[in-house]
Amino acid sequence: MWKTAMPPALRDRRAAAGAAKKALLLALLVHLFGLVSVPEYKIRIRAVEERKIETLELPPELTVPLKERPEIPRPVVPIEAEDDVEVPEDVTIAETILDAETVARPVAEPPPMLPAFDQFVPYDSKPEFIHYVTPDYPELARKAGVEGSVSAKLLVGTDGRVLDVRIMSGPKIFHDCVRIAAMASLLAPAKQRDKPVAVWIALPYRFTLRDAG
Repeated sequence: MWKTAMPPALRDRRAAAGAAKKALLLALLVHLFGLVSVPEYKIRIRAVEERKIETLELPPELTVPLKERPEIPRPVVPIEAEDDVEVPEDVTIAETILDAETVARPVAEPPPMLPAFDQFVPYDSKPEFIHYVTPDYPELARKAGVEGSVSAKLLVGTDGRVLDVRIMSGPKIFHDCVRIAAMASLLAPAKQRDKPVAVWIALPYRFTLRDAG
């Protein structure tokens, strides 16, 4: 009996079908092995823990009274009178009297700017003393026989008054006496182009027992 040759296409189909069956069988075996080998899971139920919840009493509600808005009067709108309205002849408009002194009063100039401490201000003529006040000798220093020299810086304003005093060096026992004497002194202010300017000047104060009296 003669066997006819199988076409290649049919042979490939049969081979593919056989491979698919083998793959399916292998997948079933893997799933079966997984079901057998996986241990059994047990569900554990934990005991329910009871917790007490404390309730807090809320404070009573506060009511803030609303303030009534003040009634604002509506602005008066002038109404133009009609032509046929009669105006009494005795109605007059009050005269406006201006105060001549108020009208002619000049605007005050702003105060001059004071220089910062130890700031140099150029000037043509330096301040000169009109009234120099000698500081008192402290009684405690006189009894203790203390002598010394105090260096101070004075801020002289545009009116010649001493506006500030800074002690630079010297025995502390003399500082208050120097400040009092410097603030009581009066000078001719420094001038720049004939205009007074505020400047800082350095001034020494010497304390000797011979001058203490």
